[in-house]
Amino acid sequence: MLAELTVKNLALIDSLVIAFGPGANVMTGETGAGKSILVGALGLLLGRRATADLVRAGAEEAEVSAFFQLDDPESLALVLEPLGIEPADDLILRRVVTAAGRSRAYCNGTPIPQNQLAAVGEELLSISGQHDQQSLLKAASQLHFLDRFGGRRGLLDDMRAAWQAWGAVSGELKALESQLKEAEEKRDLYEFQRDELKKAALIPNEDMDLLEEKNRAKDGGRLLESLASAAELLGGEPGNVVEKLGRARRGLEKAAGIDPRFDEAFTVVNESYHQLADLAAELEGMGRDLEVDPDRLEWVDERLNTLAKFKRKYNMTLAELIERERFLTELLNRLDGAGLDLARLRRESTTALEKSLRAADKLHKARQADGERLAGLLAEGLRPLGFPRLEMRVAVEGASDEDGGAEKRLGPNGYDRVEFLFCPNPGEGMKPLSKIASGGELSRVMLALKTVQERPGDQLLVFDEIDSGLGGITAEAVAARMADLSRHHQTIVITHLPQMAALPGRHFVVAKEPDLAAGRTVTTITPLSREQRSAELARMLGGASPGPEAVALAEKLLG
Repeated sequence: MLAELTVKNLALIDSLVIAFGPGANVMTGETGAGKSILVGALGLLLGRRATADLVRAGAEEAEVSAFFQLDDPESLALVLEPLGIEPADDLILRRVVTAAGRSRAYCNGTPIPQNQLAAVGEELLSISGQHDQQSLLKAASQLHFLDRFGGRRGLLDDMRAAWQAWGAVSGELKALESQLKEAEEKRDLYEFQRDELKKAALIPNEDMDLLEEKNRAKDGGRLLESLASAAELLGGEPGNVVEKLGRARRGLEKAAGIDPRFDEAFTVVNESYHQLADLAAELEGMGRDLEVDPDRLEWVDERLNTLAKFKRKYNMTLAELIERERFLTELLNRLDGAGLDLARLRRESTTALEKSLRAADKLHKARQADGERLAGLLAEGLRPLGFPRLEMRVAVEGASDEDGGAEKRLGPNGYDRVEFLFCPNPGEGMKPLSKIASGGELSRVMLALKTVQERPGDQLLVFDEIDSGLGGITAEAVAARMADLSRHHQTIVITHLPQMAALPGRHFVVAKEPDLAAGRTVTTITPLSREQRSAELARMLGGASPGPEAVALAEKLLG
């Protein structure tokens, strides 16, 4: 149950700490006193939208914190375990809204995403108000109510998992079919480009290497002439340097044989002779290597022109052209083998669809059974609330060929359409609840739904003026039903009906009071004693100055 609610800087609330008890917790007060602020505070814990205008003027942020004491912590295991939070007897939900409109959420001090806050919050509290009554008129809400009543979470999880799997493989199939269609339309172009690029036999960095070779060839003539001149002087012409050193070497060799003093001279000339002879031979070889082959130079020019033409045609660099050829080759290979992929994906899509339809069929049968049971319980619960001869039916419409069949209707919740049919008076015929129910009738239907709906034992039920428009015997019957519900569940009941305000439990008055020190208005929520409750009920019955009859009736209502 909700043991304590702390609200700070929210709208007209400065700072409030409210201690709730088990059973009924009644809230009364004049219209406009701020009861809706309390509902808004609880709504924030359900992940509802937070806006900057919720923050009290002048404050940096607003905060709502709820302390729950749980009888069955393990019932929250499914929503807490993904957050890394162990179920425990105590749980605190907190939501902070900044003046800039941003919000943060926490569970037991751990930051959590807003959608996770909503998942936890829905297990701990349920709000029923005029907005929720209007949502009851929508087919999607009626489907949701039926599934909540039936407790079909397992079937719904199976349905959603199957539908998502079908959607994933179908999406992959459609994407492949789209790609193949586009590729097939351009297949001739792709094949021409691939063959053209393949025939060109492109080599990485080939253009730069050939350009470098061409530039070397330009300077090759002058370089060859210089090398040839040096080679001739060293060893080519008669009387060249090597030949003269040879004669000198032979003369010094003879001289050194006669007189050792010429050994060193011979050594120097001998080494010079061999070094220059080797250099002359090396220069001759380098000269031969530098000789330009006119045919090769012509081929280099043609190849560079070919590469330049391809780069201009495709508006790509040589590296990009090579990558283009690789891409086209792979794409065309995939096209050639796409038949196998298409066949596989079509088989998988068919299998996934069949699994989704089986899950939807199970859900449909379960909903039909749940619908019959819900209609009977609702009719039984509503007859004492001013509908003595009421008839109800929960229509669960499956798919038919007229609307495209099950596949076309299939969604994450199956293919069913659910509609609550309502006949308050015999002979009028069954009509959709959305066509005939008044506000007061919707209030009673909502109360009956909350009474029969399966819910976690720790869930707080909040009723925000669902008794609006009721009076007399009907109001007494609704109050009796609320009293019965409050014996088994913790409730917060915001009401203008004295019969409802007299429910056994705690009673709080919501009021607006001036804060003279701050020069502004604040909303207060005050718990009432037994005597104060009697006075509040007398006010609700007889106005600001209730007479003896109103006071006596108030005492009678309180018992």
